[in-house]
Amino acid sequence: MSYGKKITKAELDTFLKSNRHGILAFSGKTPYALPMGYLYKEKTLLLCLTDTGKKMERLRKNKTVCYTICKPRWETEGLKTPCTSAVIEGKLEAVKDKSIYGLGTKKLENMTLCKLAIAEIGARKCNRKPCELFAGKSSTAEKAKEKK
Repeated sequence: MSYGKKITKAELDTFLKSNRHGILAFSGKTPYALPMGYLYKEKTLLLCLTDTGKKMERLRKNKTVCYTICKPRWETEGLKTPCTSAVIEGKLEAVKDKSIYGLGTKKLENMTLCKLAIAEIGARKCNRKPCELFAGKSSTAEKAKEKK
C-alpha cells in the first residue's frame, strides 16, 4: 500500500526550485551520505563538491548517486502542506561550462561544479499525517502536553 500521491511535473519543478538542501548518498561497500545544498537551474540539479575527501574517493570509483530532497509538513505554515519528497538517482558529471547556467566563468578553487544526470526520479506528497506527531502538533500530542 502506498502512502503517497505522485506529484505532477509542474509540482516537481516548483518543489525543486523552492528547496535548497538534500542528502547525497554514494555507492560503496558501506553506505555514505551527507547533507548538501543544491541549485536548480535550467531544469538541472547542480551540486558543488570539494575536490578532496571521502565523497570524491567514492565518485572516482562510481559516479552513481542518489539525492533525496524532503520538505516535512512541520516546515510548512500551519501544517497545511503535506510532506513532499523527491528521490533522484543518476550520475554526477562535472560541468565544463558554468556560464550555461548563468554562473559566470570564474574557476572555483578546490571545488567542482557537478550536474546530476537523472536516470530515475520519484516524487510524492504524503497522504497521511504522521509528521504532526513528530512535530508535536497533533491533537494527541497537544493533549499529552496538557497532562504534564
